[in-house]
Order: sequence, then C-alpha cells, then structure tokens
Amino acid sequence: MRKRVTTQNESSNETLLGEDYTSNKHRSGVHNVPFSFAILLLIALFALFGFVHLLDGRLPTALTIHDEKNYPDAFITDRAKHDLKLLTSLGSRVTGSYENEVLAVSFFQREIAFIQQQARRNQKIEIDIQKVSGAFYNDFRPHGAINTYSQIQNVVVKLHGSDASKHSLLLNSHFDTVPSSPGGTDAGINCVVMLEILRKLSRSPYRLRHNVIFLFNGAEETGLRASHGFITQHKWAKEIKTLINLEGAGAGGKELLFQTGIAVPWILRYYKNVPHPRGQVFSEEIFQTGQIPSDTDFRIFRDYGNVTGIDFAFTENGYRYHTKYDDFENIPDGSYQHIGDNVLTLTKLLGNATEMDDPNEFVQHKTVFFDIFGFFITYTENQATLINSFISLLSILVTVWSFYKFGLGITQQSAACIGLTSLAFITGWSLAGFFTIVTATFLDLLKSSLSWYGSQWMLLGLYTLPTIACCCTSVIVLNNYNEKMNLNVNVQSQIQIHVVKLLWTFALLIGTFLKIRSVYLIMMPVLFQTVACLILHLLQLQHSVRKWQVVYLITLIIPTVFLMNVLGLAGRVLIPMCGRIGPERNPELIMGILTFAFTLLLSSLYVPLITLVHKPGKVVKILFTVFILFVLIALSPLGFPYNGNSNSPTLQRYWIFHTSRTFRNDTNHVYKKNAGFFVINWDRNAPNTVRQLVKDFNKEKSITEDCDNNLLCGLPLISSKIISVIRDSTWIPAGQPIVHEQINFKMVEKNQLSSTVRQFNFSLTGPSHMHITISPRINATLIKNNLVPHVPKTLIWNNRKIYIILHVSGAEVTPLSISLNFQVPANWEGPTFDIGISGKCVHDRTNLKTPQYVKFLSSFPEWADVVPHLATYETWVY
Repeated sequence: MRKRVTTQNESSNETLLGEDYTSNKHRSGVHNVPFSFAILLLIALFALFGFVHLLDGRLPTALTIHDEKNYPDAFITDRAKHDLKLLTSLGSRVTGSYENEVLAVSFFQREIAFIQQQARRNQKIEIDIQKVSGAFYNDFRPHGAINTYSQIQNVVVKLHGSDASKHSLLLNSHFDTVPSSPGGTDAGINCVVMLEILRKLSRSPYRLRHNVIFLFNGAEETGLRASHGFITQHKWAKEIKTLINLEGAGAGGKELLFQTGIAVPWILRYYKNVPHPRGQVFSEEIFQTGQIPSDTDFRIFRDYGNVTGIDFAFTENGYRYHTKYDDFENIPDGSYQHIGDNVLTLTKLLGNATEMDDPNEFVQHKTVFFDIFGFFITYTENQATLINSFISLLSILVTVWSFYKFGLGITQQSAACIGLTSLAFITGWSLAGFFTIVTATFLDLLKSSLSWYGSQWMLLGLYTLPTIACCCTSVIVLNNYNEKMNLNVNVQSQIQIHVVKLLWTFALLIGTFLKIRSVYLIMMPVLFQTVACLILHLLQLQHSVRKWQVVYLITLIIPTVFLMNVLGLAGRVLIPMCGRIGPERNPELIMGILTFAFTLLLSSLYVPLITLVHKPGKVVKILFTVFILFVLIALSPLGFPYNGNSNSPTLQRYWIFHTSRTFRNDTNHVYKKNAGFFVINWDRNAPNTVRQLVKDFNKEKSITEDCDNNLLCGLPLISSKIISVIRDSTWIPAGQPIVHEQINFKMVEKNQLSSTVRQFNFSLTGPSHMHITISPRINATLIKNNLVPHVPKTLIWNNRKIYIILHVSGAEVTPLSISLNFQVPANWEGPTFDIGISGKCVHDRTNLKTPQYVKFLSSFPEWADVVPHLATYETWVY
C-alpha cells in the first residue's frame, strides 16, 4: 500500500504529492463536473462568439445637419451622404468612360468650387485637374506587367497650412470603378468623406501647421495608374511627407487600419487618439504575402514616392465588392460617421504634427498594432521582442513554481508527466489538422466547396467542432493512462493547463525569433493563462474544489473575446474573397486551415478542463455527431452557397468577353479567325453550378489546344493576375461581336542598329483598355524598350519568354508608341518575335451586344454576378 504523505498545513487542505495523486474516487468525484457542464460551456462560448460579432458591428450615431450647431467641428454624415448619392447616380465610372472622365470630374470640380466659396477668408484652397501619361512596371504577384497610361485624370486639392509650409499630408482615394459597379464603398464613400473633411477644415478659424493635399484619383481600378501619375509627375508630389490612403474591399461596416509597411511609430501614436481606432497587424501580414487578390495605391506611394503612412479599407460584406450591389442604399449611416470621425481627427493631428517637418529624422520600424475593447495598442518590433521574451520567461517560471507547489519539483516523474502530456496535446493537434485536411479535400472532391460562403456558421460545424473533439480525445486517452498512475483529476487538469501554456510559449518564442509580428495572437492567451495560474497559487486556490475553476474561467474572458474578435474579422474579410480567388485554389483548405488554427489556439485554453468532466467520451461523441450533420448539410441542397437576394447577396462571379480573334502566321497572313464567349470563372465551383441553367455551356470547347499553341491561350487579358486562372476559363464558340473600336497596329520603322541588334517601332491605337503580349523567338532576346527604364522580369508561357503591357487611356485616346530592341544572332533572317494584342470595350456606351450575347447573358441565374465585355484579339509576327 502507498504511504500517505501530508504537509504541516493539512488542515487547510494544502497537500503534497501523496494525497494529490492518490486514487480516491470520492475526492475525484468532488472535483469532477457533470457532463452537462461541458456542453453548457461550449454553448456559452459559441453564444459569446455571436455576441462579440454583434458588438463589433456597432457603429457610432450619425450626425445630421441639425446636429452641427451643437457639434460645429464634427464630421456631418448628412452632407457626405448627399454627395455620395450624386456620385453613385452617375453609374459605373470606368477609366476612359464619359461617366468617369467628364461627369465625375465635373462633380468634384463643382463641389470643390462650392467649398471654396464657403471657406473662411483665412483659408487658402487650390485645385488642379491633372491629365497625365506615363508607364511603370508593377510587380504584381505572381505575374507582373508594364502598366502604361495616357491622359488619365486626377482632381487634386491643396489646403494650405500656416506660414507657407513646404510639408504636406496626403489624403488619397479613387472615384473610378470597375464595370457594372456604382462604387459606393469602393471607393465613393471615401471620396465624399474627403470632401466633407475639406469643408470642415476650410471653415475652421485656424489653419493647420502643414498643408493637406486631397487626391481624388481617377484610375485606381486599372492597376493603380493615377497614383503613379501623381506621385511621379505632379508639382506638389515632392512636398508630401505622410499618407492616409482610403480604400474599400467590402460595403459599409467599419474601416480597418490594415497596412503601415515600414512605419514611423509616431504616426500610430497619433492614430491611437482617434475616436474609433480599429486595426490588426495580422491583416497586414496576410495582405503582404500577396495571397489577397487586391492591391492599393499605398503600394505606389511607398515604392515610387518613398512616402510612408497608413492604409485603411472597408472590409465588411465583401460579397458586394466589385458588383452592382456596391451601391449607395446599402451603406449604413454609421459607416460614414465612423470613418469621418477617425480621418478628420487624424488629419488634424498629423496636420499639426511637428514630426512632419522631417519624418526621416525618426527611426522607422515595423510595428505591432491591434485594437482591444476600444483601445489601440502599438509597439515596435524590437519592443515586441522584449515583451514576448518577458512573458515567455514569466510563463516558464510560473510553471516551475506551480510544479513545486504541487509537490512535483524537478524530478524524473515530473519530466515524464510533462513529456507525456505534451505528446498527448501535440498528437491531438496533429490529428485535428489531419482531420481538417481530409474534410476539406473530401468536400472539394464531391463538388461541395463553399457551403459556408453565405452561412459562415457552417465553418464552426465543419472545422471547429472536430478540432475540439480531436484535441479532447487525446486528453481523454492521456487521462486513462494517468488513472493507472493514481493521478487526481484536479491536479491533472492544472498540469495540463501548464503544459499547453508551455507549448504555446515555445511557439511564441519561435515566432518572435522569426520576426512574425502576428504572434501577439499567441502572446495574449499565454499572458492571461500565466496570470490565471499565478493568481491561483498566490491565493492558495489550486486545491479548492470549484474556486480555482471559476477564477480560471473569469481570467480567460479577455483573451477569449480578443481571439474571437480577430477570428470573426478574419472570417468576414476572407470568406467573401474565396468567391474571387480563382478556380485553381481550394477554398475549403484555405478557410478550413484558418478555422483550425484559430480554434486550436482558442480551445487550448479550455480543453484541459475536459479532465474534470464525468464521462467525457460523451462530449466527444456529441461533437462528432454534430460534425457529421454539418457534413450532410454541406453535401445537400441546403449547403448551396449562392443567393441573389439584394439585401444579402452571396454571388458567384463571372466576367465574360464576347471576343473576336484573328491569328496570323509567320508571313502575317490570317490563318484562323473565330469568335466566342470567353468566360473567366472566379471561384472553385464555376462553371459547374450554372451548366444546367445556361445551356450554351454544353457547347463549350476545350482551350487546351489554344493554350498550347498561342500566347496566353489567345485570349484577352484584363490584368496580369488572371494568367494563373486563364487555363481554367471557358471558351464557348459564338457569332462575331459588334465592335466599333478596332485595334489599329502598324510598324512605323524597323532599324538594324548593328549586326546583332534590331529595333522595331510601332504605333498602336484602339479602345481605352488594351493589352499587348510580346514573346521573343528562341534566338532573340529583348534588351531594351521605350516604356520603362529596364527590361522587366520575364514570364514563361509554354517554355517561351513573354512580356505583358497593359495600356489604359483616360480623357482621350492617343496613340501608344512602342519601341523594342532585340539581340539576335548575326545575319539572322527569321522572325524575331510574336505579338498578341487585345482591345476591350468595357464602357456601357461602347459595349454593344448581339442578340445571341443578350440571350446568353440573360440565361444566367440571379445569384450569378455577370460582368459583360466586348473584346478583339489579334496576332502578328515580326
């Protein structure tokens, strides 16, 4: 029989190894909690997740014109709403269209002129309409391109600061849109917010210390061209010291600070003082991986103007982004007030900041930033190293102290206990990860991807519940082994809490060493678990029956709510994006792994408590049963992801080009001419979901032969980004389109600069949107061009080098001159290169549709967002 060991404080129920580890059914029963407690705790956590979501959606009360007498310096939503209604009533404003180049520009000129009339006499406002042409290489991931532009327009306003300041703060947003979208949140709301801020500042009796430049740019959606034209060529560009960039990737909600780049920390210190701060560096690190199918002007100002600053975007309800539903009616009044309050306050703070005199004087750092309960936390990467290291050390010390308090100390038995417990948790995590991958792959193979697209709660059933179940299973197996070692469940549970805390502590240290700023997501639960354990031992509660459990759960409220808030935000941003990442990616894996990762981190706080549960196997059985029900829902019609309800649309996206194609041989004689509908499928389920409804898909022709024999499959490009999805597109033969804006391409001159260098000069005119693909023959090398200073990175298509030029015209179409120099072998007489050119008619006024095209478009269901274009594609050989 095992000898009972007691301490001097036995009367206070403080016992050491002997009693704690004695197999005593009565004492275990005291510490056990009913099976129903575990179910209620899970329900409570899911309810808390819903409450956090509702709380995060709260918006400030919008101010009206009548409120202005009580809040004379405040942002007024009423006026911004009025302006946005006028702007969106113009319809879609595609660069090069009448709506964008004439009507929208006139709107801003008129409103700014009125602001000038209403301004105080001490304020000075200048306006400049910039028409600019240029070119640059934009290294989009995974495929870059030369972006050229002619006569695109910017409306630029300068509110002068005091004492003839030579330093300026830049506020930027764009008024152009993608085809078919009125651009309510992307980015009309930001433009009218800037107008209202200009009104407020111009009516102030005080002038800011520095100038504020408002850039209303007219060509962002076409590859960030307008910002490039401004920062590289405008007369005020050199005086800009700091940037506030405003974007939209959703519709309404709250704007999110999601990017700072290499930031000067003082900018974020000012941002902490705005009324509604909101931001997560987690979003910045995801965005900068290049996996998000979007980019912003922030990149251009940073790369071409060496301007640092902060980047905001609306991210809620991304289903409306770049669709006809991104309209005026669906933006809550509180969204105007939220961004208006924040940007107006920040503009005043930065406009008066002494740091603006010479921002380069201040050391630049990558910065950790996040908001929690309305507070904005920020610290540099170096400070993060110190903070994370201190918390890690504290975590380890508290664990060692706790083991001594439990009477374990540093012994072979405690080492074995830690090792076995760690192995159990790691096994559970691995099992959960494997289960996630299998589930995602299974659903994808059965063509049931995206069941959670319009019902985000489906992710909880498909990936959260089995993750929790797998982790609990490994702990239950561990506890069955521990029963043989006569371990008391009370101590078992607390030991497991310490061990899982240690595992995340090591993950925190590794992430810190790798300079991953997002490890603050791990730091928060490690910190509060450590504090909880410290409190338990300081208050002598570790052997109490229920008190330690209550204290522990209360301490977890803050990290739980914090992680739920970040998970909810990540889901609301990324889930709609899964509808436009292309059919080559499996969204089940993307969202499954993300949900698994957050669930793992969050559930680690609670899984050790399964040790206290009587008959814990029942909990696991229920979790797996509910998971199976969710799988059945995903496989059934109930899991269909799309709907066309205008109040809450979840749309499947298609871009369609009615295309005429002409192919020429080495002697430039036409050898093939055809036409058809080129359908870009933007998600994993396309076009299978519409095949039974859109009968023309039965006429689909494989594009494999076109892709093998032609540059980029002989299809028109709207962006270099679609190269990765072009082989997954659809080609349906059709009659010739009606195209009035034809390509006019001719060689102006050919020069033999030396025995091995040939120069070709061309002139190109056509629609306002064109793309050119150049591919040297095997014996030729492109060594120079007149568009950008250096030959850009080479793309490879079917083992051939290709270079892409994307051209956009704005206020007027002017000829694009292209000069190309090639290195060839001496006395070479064969062809030097192939060139393919497409012209795209994307404006409603030029997008004339044949009856066949109209019938094809009308056959799509209401839940399909179809953006129609006309295009021509032609090839030449020189």
